[in-house]
Amino acid sequence: MKNLFKSILFIAIFILMVHCITYFLIPGKNVKEYGVLKAGNYEILSEEDNTIDTVFLGDSLVYSSISPMEIWNEYGYTTFNCSESAQITENAYKQLEIAFEKQKPKLVLMESNVLFRDPANQDIFDKIVYKIKSLLPIIEHHNNWKKYISSDVKNKWINYDKGYRYVKIVRPTKNRDYMSRKKLKTKIPEENLVAFEKIIKLCEKNNAKLVLMSSPTQKTWNYERHNTITKFAESKNIEFLDLNTVDIGINWEVDTRDKGSHVNSYGSKKVSKYIGSYLKSTNLVIDHREDLKYDTWNEAYKLYSNINN
Repeated sequence: MKNLFKSILFIAIFILMVHCITYFLIPGKNVKEYGVLKAGNYEILSEEDNTIDTVFLGDSLVYSSISPMEIWNEYGYTTFNCSESAQITENAYKQLEIAFEKQKPKLVLMESNVLFRDPANQDIFDKIVYKIKSLLPIIEHHNNWKKYISSDVKNKWINYDKGYRYVKIVRPTKNRDYMSRKKLKTKIPEENLVAFEKIIKLCEKNNAKLVLMSSPTQKTWNYERHNTITKFAESKNIEFLDLNTVDIGINWEVDTRDKGSHVNSYGSKKVSKYIGSYLKSTNLVIDHREDLKYDTWNEAYKLYSNINN
């Protein structure tokens, strides 16, 4: 009985320690206001109110492809990556709903690959992992100790990646013609169509321009999906940027971290430059680099450069 009591006490202390550590590692100044779980899942809550001009939604293709700090350095636009692994359309809606609580982005760019992911067919393992991460955000944010030791004493926290995942690993593949011209179309699951309608209405309510995009990927994308989204976007009067049909200089022999599924940091610089150029063409965002209100972004870029290069 004594040993049982010790075991229970040890487990209780361990859980308490994990939650205490999680409190400090999750990204945000809004922990007390929103609670550990919410702030841990929605990293954009760490940003100052009304400072984000563009929000990106989507799965791992997005957080691998778009670096807000690269866009900041070259264009001075404030963007944030609200993507997550295997994101489904309903979760994209939830991410955007949270973003609008504290931000007023002029643009919302959503990865169209999310529309093809059938929630009913998601692997049970992924659902379990997602639940565990929700209960213990430390699993998702365990690397955030770097941000504490890198930030100055006054700020204590500087989010230098804005949702982007930096991976410098090169696992090459051949430059295949994966976008061979075909007239076929594929189907978008009905549940995703319903969730996407909610995203459209949310953007309209908040006066944000919604744009569909497709990140470079040899393994996930093809011309059938391109045709389907092109037709779908036209029916909704939404712009569609397919980076798989635009020559942005991706070389799959050096710009991928996993043999063509995702781009690495080299490829993301090319994608980010293109996205920054697109944002400029909309005339909806402005250069904040000389604005003192955004000094923390200059600090963030310095940290980003020191740590990720």
